[in-house]
Amino acid sequence: MRRIWLFCLFFLLQMSFPALAAPPSWEEELSRMELGRVEAEASRFQQELRSLAPSTDFRQLVKDLIQGKLELTPSSLLSALGRCLGQEIWQGGSLLGKLLVLGIVLAVLQQLGSAFEQGTVVRLAFAVCFLALAATVASTLELALRIGRQTVEGVVSFLQALFPVLLTLLAATGGMGAAALVHPTILLTLEVVGTLVKNVVFPLLVFSVILSLVNQLSEALPVSRLATLFRHAGLALLGICSTILLGIMGLQGVAGAVSGGLALRAAKYATGAFIPVAGSMLADAFEAVLSTSLLLKSAVGLAGMLVVLGAVAFPAVKLGALSLLFKLAAALVQPVEGRLAACLDAVGAGLLGVFAVVVLVGLLALFSIGLVTGLAHLTTSLR
Repeated sequence: MRRIWLFCLFFLLQMSFPALAAPPSWEEELSRMELGRVEAEASRFQQELRSLAPSTDFRQLVKDLIQGKLELTPSSLLSALGRCLGQEIWQGGSLLGKLLVLGIVLAVLQQLGSAFEQGTVVRLAFAVCFLALAATVASTLELALRIGRQTVEGVVSFLQALFPVLLTLLAATGGMGAAALVHPTILLTLEVVGTLVKNVVFPLLVFSVILSLVNQLSEALPVSRLATLFRHAGLALLGICSTILLGIMGLQGVAGAVSGGLALRAAKYATGAFIPVAGSMLADAFEAVLSTSLLLKSAVGLAGMLVVLGAVAFPAVKLGALSLLFKLAAALVQPVEGRLAACLDAVGAGLLGVFAVVVLVGLLALFSIGLVTGLAHLTTSLR
């Protein structure tokens, strides 16, 4: 009888029962994640995201990426950007008309002044047209700077909400060292870039446009070289700082990922080798938890990159359209009046600088998210 009971007990122990401590699925983990601040920041860009994804909710966007429901191809992205560019150029037709009318009026007044040999009339006509151009330029620059500032501030705020989530998931995949090393650098990068753009780069671009206009208004005060210096200095300063900070972040992240991967490998080996009977099962459960965290981290990172892409691409298209309109007006006005064409070209160059700043900040954000997301894959590949 005793042998029968022992046989039954042994048979029951060999049967597989559902584990009460089984690792949770990615859906359970996603529902538990604190994404309130990320969702609030991403909601700023609902209009832009509607052109790229069926859902503008960040959590739903992560689910769609994991389940493969989101179909985003380069052709669809280019089509959305092309529609936005066409719409902006169509809406800017009135601006182009104003600039062309200014050029025609100035050309007529110059011809009248030359016919009657009245140089004062020509100078007065140019001053009047210049004042009208200055009013148009002021409103356009104010619009461009507002778009640029809102875009940069929105992207920086979104990254400040997203990176704590990504770094938490990075630590969950075993990259605790990488998360600890990268976190201060990320905060420094976001703070430096946001402050630099608002307080240094944009003012330099505005000064560049003003100096270019002054250079055309007064022949006795040539400052065209100084205007070009200001524009190039602002863009170069932002590019150099971004490159240095991104390089430091990458070096620190790789160093932390290597140490984290070695620690993961040691922990997995110790669990399987030194814990009797259940060691291999614990090691497999450990592997499942890491895989779930890695899946979530990849999906959250991709969703964040999609939000940044929508937040940057469409404002950049608007700025590019404004710059294109001024460049086109300068090309059309040049045969009629050279100085006015030079003014329009200088304004177009300044708007192109704002466009470059927005694109550069967007690329920096995409590289940062991709770097932090890739560190998790590097950590797990080294385990």
